[in-house]
Amino acid sequence: MLFGPPAPLRGRHFREQGLAVFASTRTEAANRSPKHSVAPRAAASATAQAQPRRSSAARSSLVMFLGTLVSRVLGLVRSPLMLGAVLTMTSPAANAFDVANKLPNLIYMVVVGGLVNAVLVPAIVRATKESRDGGAAFLNKLLTIAIVFLGGVTLLLTLAAPLVVKLFAATMSHDWYRLTVAFAYWCLPQIFFYGMYTVIGQILNARENFGPYMWAPVLNNVVAIAGFAVILAVFGGATPADAQDVTRWSAERVAMLGGFSTVGIAAQALILLWPMHRIGIRYRPDFAWRGSGLGTAGRASWWMLLMMITGMVPTIIVSNVAAGASERAASSGMDLLTVAGNYAYTTAYTIYSIPTSLIVVSIATAMFTRLARSAVSGDMDTMRADTSKTLRMVGTLTFLSAAGMIVLAVPLARLLAFTVTPQEAVTLARVVVSMCLGLVSIGAVTVLDRVYYAFEDTRGAFWINLPFQVLGMIGFGLCGLLPPQWTVVGIGLVMAATNTMAFVAMMHVLSGRMGGMDDQRVWSSYGKLLVITVITMTAGYLVLRAFGPVFAPLGVLGAGARIVVVAPIMVAVYFGLMRLLRMEELASLVGPARALLRKIGVRN
Repeated sequence: MLFGPPAPLRGRHFREQGLAVFASTRTEAANRSPKHSVAPRAAASATAQAQPRRSSAARSSLVMFLGTLVSRVLGLVRSPLMLGAVLTMTSPAANAFDVANKLPNLIYMVVVGGLVNAVLVPAIVRATKESRDGGAAFLNKLLTIAIVFLGGVTLLLTLAAPLVVKLFAATMSHDWYRLTVAFAYWCLPQIFFYGMYTVIGQILNARENFGPYMWAPVLNNVVAIAGFAVILAVFGGATPADAQDVTRWSAERVAMLGGFSTVGIAAQALILLWPMHRIGIRYRPDFAWRGSGLGTAGRASWWMLLMMITGMVPTIIVSNVAAGASERAASSGMDLLTVAGNYAYTTAYTIYSIPTSLIVVSIATAMFTRLARSAVSGDMDTMRADTSKTLRMVGTLTFLSAAGMIVLAVPLARLLAFTVTPQEAVTLARVVVSMCLGLVSIGAVTVLDRVYYAFEDTRGAFWINLPFQVLGMIGFGLCGLLPPQWTVVGIGLVMAATNTMAFVAMMHVLSGRMGGMDDQRVWSSYGKLLVITVITMTAGYLVLRAFGPVFAPLGVLGAGARIVVVAPIMVAVYFGLMRLLRMEELASLVGPARALLRKIGVRN
């Protein structure tokens, strides 16, 4: 299970990041009922769009990259900046809101997230290709089921908010637990909108209309930032009294903070109705679900649901262990500024996941429809070639990202969360470093995840996933025995270790499944990149050390100066060594980048 913030980061350690291995299960032909609401011209257009278009993959990746980049920049304003001002980074109030606000995303991922990502895109592609109406009737039934199911689940879980919160925050004191429940009543309705956002987004992705899905979170962040600005104007910024006195949190203040967060997620989902309409999809409720082709997808999804439920156990452990670290620190009189809790963990994860969401998910999502098409047609040669090239291209970028984020962790934390204190930034940086040790592995896992989804074997996903779930449970539980200031750092190290083991296991299984996977080129490339990364980090560390102690508290200007000086040197060393070794991956990155920039220049 990916343990992370409730952001639309797709991708999401373990399940959310897609620790899944799919063998071969075929979905039945999609519904051929003439009962539909999409015009024949639109259906024909959709069928035409389903043909391979390799030339559009790079541009689709760029569109998604830009959308994710803008969303991430706004997310960095929303989370570590605005919430840092409203709640502070390491306070009990921040932990209370963090638990409540990430519950909807975590629960959604358990209930429907995995089956949507793993099952729906291949099913939509198949329905578009094989049904006479271009998949229109299938989509009507799918959307109707989604609305009914998500609505019912959201209502039940919102009513059960006290029980849900107790599951994730059993180590909180009674007063802060009650505040968390109050936040949860406002936040849990997000489950419905997270679900609809993903379902509609996957429909658009299956039609190779990738941009809206990646750009919609921009609206979410704009709405949330505006809401936090209103809260600051009405109640002022966070104070020490807010951090320690639960009575300072009135019903109005709770409603505004939780309400604006939910309105942002709703806007993110509803805005996708417009691009869905533009590509010719006219939704009409359809309750005739029998014989729709969704039954086969549903049977496959039971294994995914089982895997998601088992994956939630490590998430529950992490939430309670992180909350317990703050409680232990407070009861022993420790300085809370030095102890990372739930909210510091979430903020660290937000920073850590930037390379994955910007680089890996954009590339992998653009590839997924083509991979699903290749799996359906049994074209293993194309799948091997695409997977190998993508792994090596992604690895080139994630190795560099890991090097930079580890060496510059303190300056990055201080700059990206400048409303927190310098000591809180150091606390945050330690967690970022521990997570980034597994950044390369999770990038590869995210790519391989899409390959496994294309095969639609959720049973295989469950069994390959289970050992790492168990290891995660044990490791996260043991982190609760560490001193409070090192508890969440330990969680990050466990994430890195399990992601690395998952990468190796998934490569092995896929290689057997596909009759080889160009393993020698992939491992050779990663070996060279590892050596280059060590040299690059050494160079960056020596330059950074000239400024003073690496893990000393910094001012914002000092942090910015370190990044401006050290980052370009590391980039130059990294790519210079790649060129010296004549690595073909460098040309694979530079060529498409130049071509895309030229196209953009011509169009503008």
